Amino acid sequence: MRSKRSNDFSRQFLVPTYNLSPSKVTKFLLLIIFFLIFFNLGERVIVYWLNANYDNQFISHYFNFDQESNFPSLYSALTLGFCSYLLALIAVFKKSSQAIYAKHWKALSWIFLFLAIDEACSIHELSIPILRNAINAKGIFYFTWVIPGFFLVVLFLITFRKFIQSLPMKIKIIFISAGAIYVTGALGMELVGGYLADSSGYNTVYGIATTLEELLEMFGIVIFIHGLLTYIQSQLTELHFSLSFHRPKKKNIQTPKYK
Repeated sequence: MRSKRSNDFSRQFLVPTYNLSPSKVTKFLLLIIFFLIFFNLGERVIVYWLNANYDNQFISHYFNFDQESNFPSLYSALTLGFCSYLLALIAVFKKSSQAIYAKHWKALSWIFLFLAIDEACSIHELSIPILRNAINAKGIFYFTWVIPGFFLVVLFLITFRKFIQSLPMKIKIIFISAGAIYVTGALGMELVGGYLADSSGYNTVYGIATTLEELLEMFGIVIFIHGLLTYIQSQLTELHFSLSFHRPKKKNIQTPKYK
């Protein structure tokens, strides 16, 4: 005899509905960025005070925008992964409606998934010493990954130009603005940071440049997420998810009888 408690888990359970409106999500992400900036400045002040008063070299990286494997990099990786997820949702919807650019949405999803993994694992930085020694890079190309990075951006624009042109005007403006801000931070400020690191070392000015670089990337992603949610909102009124824990019933396959 089955207990009452086990019966409770055999029925359907409805979870609360969450309103992921573009404005609410954007405000939430901007609030997180504000706290990251606040703790970053606080960390820098504390480290400077400790170094000045104890004549030592204290280093902290938990909220440092120029360090990896900390809270800012975790936030960036998660938001890039969220972009990949939203793009995958749009790709599924476009594929079901047999839209002409369904494959482009899917390709974008994979691109942002790679960017999220790269942000978490710093894959692109592995190429820096190899390329630097190969071409003896200095100045603005001190961080040599920007060279293949620019070629990839150009290739992306050529490949996706018709897709971008097909977007509604409002979404097109949001996407282009987000991309321009993100690339300005990721590549443009990386050129500035490379010049500063090569000419004067990893000093305070370099720290300000890298902080600005990360902030531009973060704001670019927030704008992009706002555009994706706005686009989804224009296409769908509601989006439902369901999880089923029942095994699919096996169909009885009858083998043909031969005489």
